[in-house]
Amino acid sequence: MINAVFKAFTVLGSEWVLVILLLLSVLSIAMTLERWQFYRKAQSGIAAFRSSLRTLIVEAKWKESLALVEARIAAKKGKYPDLETDMAYTLLTHTKAAGGQAVSPASMNQLAQDSLTRSRIAWDKYLTVLASIGSNTPFFGLFGTVLGIMKAFADLGTGGAAGAQGATQVSAGIAEALVATAIGLFVAIPAVVSYNTFQKRVKTAAMEADALKSFLIGSMMK
Repeated sequence: MINAVFKAFTVLGSEWVLVILLLLSVLSIAMTLERWQFYRKAQSGIAAFRSSLRTLIVEAKWKESLALVEARIAAKKGKYPDLETDMAYTLLTHTKAAGGQAVSPASMNQLAQDSLTRSRIAWDKYLTVLASIGSNTPFFGLFGTVLGIMKAFADLGTGGAAGAQGATQVSAGIAEALVATAIGLFVAIPAVVSYNTFQKRVKTAAMEADALKSFLIGSMMK
């Protein structure tokens, strides 16, 4: 059984690994472009929105604040949610100042946190897959290299070449097999860079949302 599996791998070589790496590369590029577009559109105008909302809250214009938040939600039409708008809407619609029922600071904090958690689902989409591609494709490429080397030595054994001709045959097979490792790294490096960049962006947005949450709760308790 083991010998049969070994022979099957030596016959296949590294070609099928290269195909899978190519597919993973396409998948990684597609997810990177999708995430880049999502974050760009989600945060479009967020700085101006945050500034205007803070100004209205300081002036205790609660109805105008809620109208501002509702206008941004309507403009987005349910697409590309940011971390702050829905959270602000949740707080403003659950406070006495906005015409709702008064709630305790702890309850307000929980409401805001629940809203942020729901929004984070859309923000964290595909990041785990990008991380997996970035961390695993080098090993997959190395696996392809090992298979290619196995095939090179198997071909040498069945071909019967010796001396310089045999060494040349093995060297060519090993050089071809090393391509799998190179492609594995080629796929992994952009995926890791994209993942780290997006993670930093999500972390920064979460910190901004947390700061706005504290500001809103503090203002509503005055």
